[in-house]
Amino acid sequence: MSATDPGDWADGRAEGHVILRVIRGRGSRADVASLRAALDAELGRGAGERGGPERFHVATRDAPVAGAGTDGELDAVIVSHWRSAEAAAEGDAANRSPLTFAARHLHALEVAHFEVDESIRRDSHEQPLAIRLATGRFSRPGADAEMQNLLRQRAPLIGDEMAEAWVGRRLVDRAVEVTFVSAWRRLPADRRLDEAFWPDIALRYDHFIVEVYAAVGVE
Repeated sequence: MSATDPGDWADGRAEGHVILRVIRGRGSRADVASLRAALDAELGRGAGERGGPERFHVATRDAPVAGAGTDGELDAVIVSHWRSAEAAAEGDAANRSPLTFAARHLHALEVAHFEVDESIRRDSHEQPLAIRLATGRFSRPGADAEMQNLLRQRAPLIGDEMAEAWVGRRLVDRAVEVTFVSAWRRLPADRRLDEAFWPDIALRYDHFIVEVYAAVGVE
């Protein structure tokens, strides 16, 4: 896969459906700073009106040291919200996409696309403090629909510390992944971001993982 190849783009691509693209990569602090500057300059406010994503967030966390050359690097994630799969593809073609910039500044890129089932956006002019990704995988047919329904019901009950959230799904071979991605303007007092919010839901997945990143100040 080339650096700008959408990767699993065919998984769950649906015309007219809102798409959440999750880009993971790795780079030095200087790489991330350069990425932030480029995104801020080219895809800041009003990016959606110029052929870019309607919303996006960039966040990082310390990368595990797995060998020579990785010490001091950061794991980075870019979460972008597109009005449709076609809009994302057109943004890529026009170099108006975070994926274009990620390919220039990061390495070890991985790209996933989720068809959005539910979006929550609460009015806020504050930059998020943290980005949280909670993702589970199912192999039993129909289990993903049950989980999406539960997430739809419970996500709006979270306090206003959470500024934005998306519930989405994608196909991975014969399994289905359901993700709950959220942006936080304050750390919640009643729960830890790095733990499952609802253990009864997490236990139903075949595989479940939570990732928490510190947000970088780019819209």
